[in-house]
Amino acid sequence: MRTIHRYILKDFLTTFGMALSVITLILYLGAIMRGLDYVARGVPGGVLIQIFTLNIPYILTFSIPISTVVATLLQFGRLSMDGEFTAMRSGGLSTWQIVAPVVFAGAALSLICLLIHVEIAPESRFARRKALVSVDELDPLDLLDEGRFVRFPNLEIWITRKRGNELEDVEIYKLNQDEEPIQTIRARSGTIDVFEDVQNMRVTLRDVQIQHPDPDAPEDMTQAHVIDMETHAFDLDYQELMKNNQPTRNIKDMRAKQLVSVIYDVGAHFSGLSPLRTEEIRMKALVEIHKRIGLSMACLSFVVLGIPLGMTDRRKESHKGLLIGLGMVIVFYSFIATAESLRYLPWTLPDYLIWIPVIGCQALGANMIRKLP
Repeated sequence: MRTIHRYILKDFLTTFGMALSVITLILYLGAIMRGLDYVARGVPGGVLIQIFTLNIPYILTFSIPISTVVATLLQFGRLSMDGEFTAMRSGGLSTWQIVAPVVFAGAALSLICLLIHVEIAPESRFARRKALVSVDELDPLDLLDEGRFVRFPNLEIWITRKRGNELEDVEIYKLNQDEEPIQTIRARSGTIDVFEDVQNMRVTLRDVQIQHPDPDAPEDMTQAHVIDMETHAFDLDYQELMKNNQPTRNIKDMRAKQLVSVIYDVGAHFSGLSPLRTEEIRMKALVEIHKRIGLSMACLSFVVLGIPLGMTDRRKESHKGLLIGLGMVIVFYSFIATAESLRYLPWTLPDYLIWIPVIGCQALGANMIRKLP
């Protein structure tokens, strides 16, 4: 049995290694194109190599699970088509004895992914941002962290969500020389257009409410003068911010221990927040840590479900298994993306939604393995 286990495991790891090399390279093409842009801008070679290296952990969080799917489907499809699985069963081995090495390999890959997700990738992401700041190549939009007040001269801005240059749920406080708010702007959504040649941002807000405090009662917002507008646009000069700003850790840059600390004590990391904003940050951190663990479990889930899918594939349907595997990956990551988009709606339980594809894949796969002829 040990000889058979070594044979199956060696075959799986060989296929996995080749798939990982190809898929990582494909996913890395975007970083290569971006790197060519940095070269054109005159970024030093040492910093460029550092940026490329720091991209690797993030790429691996996707390429390892996808490579696991490909390797599992190809190996067990071959075992089935060549009759090797039937021969092993005829030799007295049970189905679970045959697939055990690959299942354990999937579990080991999940542990590796967990280490990358909770420790290595966040640290690499933060180090990459600092490297970009050191050569003035940080995207100005990265200065506007989600879920944190960002300080500009005489102005503070809060953005609940940011997707590219699209903003949702924006709060802006204009301050006087004594750091007291003289105007509050709230908007349901907005956009930011960056003009790098003049280091300026044009902020265009939609569905806007502007509040001017009453000079006689500045703290009583019921006495404030309120103006409702469909749109409101203004410019932000980010030149000084780029010079003096050192990137701070946002939720995606935090390691597991830091995320747990945020969940239990938001105020220790994000000060000056209202109870509503505090709960939003806590839920965001909770969803983030569940997402990282759930994505790490993808390797084991894909192996358990990929084994029966690969073994039911036939020569006349040689591409069917890979297409099913691709669909499996899309569905899995769709649940993760949906859960992340619902992180500001706690009543939808986004932290539990993440586990539906994980448990579903493993339960369905185990049941299909049990029913294999």
